[in-house]
Amino acid sequence: MMKRFSLNVCVAALALVFGMGAVTAEAQTLERKKSFLESLFQSNKSGRKAFQQRKILFKKKNRKKTIFDNWWENDDSEIQIISSGDGNRLKQVPSAGWDDDVSEGFGMGNLTYVPEKLVALGGAAPPGPKPILSFDVAVFDALADANLGIKVLPAEKQAIVSAYTSAAFRPMWIEDGKPSERARAVLKILAAAGEEGLTPARYLPPALTSFAAIGTMDSADPATLARFDLGLTAATLTYARHASAGQFDPRKLSRYNDIKPEAVDPAVAVKVISWSPFVGSYLEGLHPKHPAYGLMKRELASLRSQETAPEVPIVLEDGPRVKLGAADARIPLLRRRLVQLGFQVPQAVVPGQDNVLDQPLSAVLKAFQKSVRLKQTGLLENLTIRLLGKKVDASKSDHLVTNMERLRWLPKTLAPRHVFVNQAAYKVQVFDGPKELWQSRVIVGKPSTQTSVFNDEIEMVVFNPSWGIPPSIIAGEYLPKLRDDPGYLDRIGYIVTNSSGQRVRSSNIDWWSYGSAVPYSVQQPPGSKNALGELKFLFPNKHNIYMHDTPNRNLFAEEARAFSHGCVRVQNPREFAQVLLGWDRAKVDANTDSKKSQTVKLGSKVPVYITYFTAWPDETGKIQYFKDIYERDLTMEKARTTLTVAQR
Repeated sequence: MMKRFSLNVCVAALALVFGMGAVTAEAQTLERKKSFLESLFQSNKSGRKAFQQRKILFKKKNRKKTIFDNWWENDDSEIQIISSGDGNRLKQVPSAGWDDDVSEGFGMGNLTYVPEKLVALGGAAPPGPKPILSFDVAVFDALADANLGIKVLPAEKQAIVSAYTSAAFRPMWIEDGKPSERARAVLKILAAAGEEGLTPARYLPPALTSFAAIGTMDSADPATLARFDLGLTAATLTYARHASAGQFDPRKLSRYNDIKPEAVDPAVAVKVISWSPFVGSYLEGLHPKHPAYGLMKRELASLRSQETAPEVPIVLEDGPRVKLGAADARIPLLRRRLVQLGFQVPQAVVPGQDNVLDQPLSAVLKAFQKSVRLKQTGLLENLTIRLLGKKVDASKSDHLVTNMERLRWLPKTLAPRHVFVNQAAYKVQVFDGPKELWQSRVIVGKPSTQTSVFNDEIEMVVFNPSWGIPPSIIAGEYLPKLRDDPGYLDRIGYIVTNSSGQRVRSSNIDWWSYGSAVPYSVQQPPGSKNALGELKFLFPNKHNIYMHDTPNRNLFAEEARAFSHGCVRVQNPREFAQVLLGWDRAKVDANTDSKKSQTVKLGSKVPVYITYFTAWPDETGKIQYFKDIYERDLTMEKARTTLTVAQR
């Protein structure tokens, strides 16, 4: 009996132990699930409870060193936890690898180009009395004709109507009943617009079928000549605008473009082109004066003289979607078109079934879809068909045309002494007139947080700067770490202040109480691990972009150097400070090595041009081509297809 009793007691005890263990395990599981949901939905109430529990556990585990110990006591941790940015779990990175600046970015930021809205030049009776002479009457009537077929910008319409009204509606380009020599000279310039990287067809007056058809105007009736006269004025004014400021508004191509080109005033331009005997010289003088433009124009002419006529693309018709294994009459054409585009197309899996979308052909179609940034389905669909009919890779000529356009976005005259940053080349240069004083490698923004294109002036150099961590980075990247380890900022020596500017301990803050809006400022003091390095170069702007040093010097060895949140990191910042301040190296070194944070204003501000050129001449004048890291070339190429002759 005693043995049986003892056995029962043991069994009961074991059951109790295992039962309690199961309950404990279940409770722990529930607690883990609860913590996950609390983290996911940022529940403040449960978050505070979890925060207090963690403080108690931390005290029990570290009785000699609690979270209320001195904030400056540091451990050896140099790891920060950040989000990978792609929805994956958090990852560890060295603390010196933190990004440097405050730009939240716009993603790729490229836009579908929407051309400026044009208005009909004709359709309303012009002001003033109707003239008497036949050609003048014809111009007056043409301006009143709703079917004139000429479109311009509203400001250009106002300038044109005003100019003709002031001249009593006399034609500008007609003499003795036919086009004048001025008209023929201007038409030659418009016909040669391709040499300037422009599209000649956009400047063909509607009354002409081609530039060579000018001879048909010699015996035309007054109404036709009047339409030609107005059309040539409108086309020349459009050319003047494009030559001076480009065909595209850069702000409509990318959210990162913050530049407004200096377009010619239409009222001024129309006065010059109306009566000046030197209108040709005037138009040619509107193109960029930068030496790079002349070199690109020469290179463009050279390339085009070597190019052969492009092969006529094989065109596939739209139709029903073709799935893997299905037969379709367009599949043989698809095979030929892919070969035409340079893809290696295997023979049909089953001989004689070239009209079947088999697995090998589908794989090649996926490769094409990838090259034009379509979803890689491997199926024949109408969107794929449309892109099959277009160019896939831009030629060097296309690159030059794109970058000649960008040169028109620069100021007409760059300051004699200036800083020039080319993002696509990962390069910064300092110029004094045409002479290059200095250059260095740079790091620019990631594709998701690109460096903006804009112009400004460098005003000051900061030695041994501190880094104020942007609120977006505090909330998005630091907060997950701080919820699990509230004293983290204290240990790594960062300074936390509240909304009143008072310094507080990170360990005393209930980080679970905050989501996207954290009411604290965090600053990384100067030092060898500071994200801004030893030097910072300031040109205050709305993008919060500046130039600075970095502790991650190893990244300058990379060929592709798009790593930052938008700021420009300079490989040789002490040399840069020398050039900007006009100091000798010893003085720059002394101020930097002092470890003292100080700001030095420049004697005179130095203009800085933050640009993006995928083609640019080197020191010898040879054009170098760079990767389109932000796909801005591709965006402009797509925009160019929307600017047809019908949209003039």
